Amino acid sequence: MALGDGIRRNLATVSKEERDRLRKAIIKLNTEKHYLGQRSDMPVGGVSYWYKQDEIHAHTHVHGVPAFIPWHRELLNRFEASIREVDPELSLHYWNWTQDPRRLPDGGGGFINLFTPEFLGSPGRPASPGPAGDPWLRAKFYVPGARPFRSDSEFEPNNNPFDPPRHLTRSVGNGAPVPREQDKATLRAQTFQDFHNRIKFSHDNAHRFIGGTLGDAHTSFRDPIAFFLHSNLDRLFAMWQLDPRHHRKRLDPAHVYDYGPDDWKNPETNLPQPETGSGDVQTGEPWWGFSSPLMPWASPDAQNAATGIVANVQATRPWAPPESEQVYKDCRHPTVVSPPSYDTPPTAT
Repeated sequence: MALGDGIRRNLATVSKEERDRLRKAIIKLNTEKHYLGQRSDMPVGGVSYWYKQDEIHAHTHVHGVPAFIPWHRELLNRFEASIREVDPELSLHYWNWTQDPRRLPDGGGGFINLFTPEFLGSPGRPASPGPAGDPWLRAKFYVPGARPFRSDSEFEPNNNPFDPPRHLTRSVGNGAPVPREQDKATLRAQTFQDFHNRIKFSHDNAHRFIGGTLGDAHTSFRDPIAFFLHSNLDRLFAMWQLDPRHHRKRLDPAHVYDYGPDDWKNPETNLPQPETGSGDVQTGEPWWGFSSPLMPWASPDAQNAATGIVANVQATRPWAPPESEQVYKDCRHPTVVSPPSYDTPPTAT
């Protein structure tokens, strides 16, 4: 295994040096990397590259909708690019959720615990015991007693993504959250819609298994393990796409998201839902379709009658003025459909 080869691997099988470098790079996204502007700007400026992830997540709410999987792939790809600004040889590795995160086979006859003071910190309520303390507390990923602070409700008027949350908690379960047979069944899904429904079930179980901050959809991306969990989800998506029996269709932007025999249903009306966007971010139930521009990177102004409009998408720098670094993409953009490289072949779980 070579650093810098661009392959995302099981966290347990990479070297301790690489895990250390990955943790240090993520920490630097909070301590050394900040976007332009000031806390008092509108839209808010000066946000750290790390806090920006929570801001992006809070401003969009792409959950349980057709765009859920491709939107998160874009988020992961951008986060990995940020990590490589700090350390170009790194990749965004994954936690295989069919394995116990406190006893992961390392491929050499041993086991790795992700929840140590040297890597992810405590499996319970931080800070971790031990001489190293909690790496995320020391790096101010959360600041107990902070004033001002970022609350758990992003819709509070005074919430500012520049500010730290006051806590990062976990209540990690025992064993593994997803049986291996469930992943195998997910990979056998014949349509994207079926794949989405099956993997969402596993994804939700993994979030609940870690619990605490990760167990709340509105705060989950304040915990670094969220990215390793979602990298595993994307790995399974990549494996499904690369299945040699179906890969031509599943790598084709025009057909990868083809519906099955049933239409996507609006969860409120149970009626067929078009591919366009609708709803309202502030209600917590926006509908992001395959034709929706990927937010916030395309900026709210990219929505129109043809794409559908999700209301109250907050402008997010630098993808809004004054920087306006807008890149228009939807779920069918080639960079979204094309899977990253993982260490598992298409038919393995």
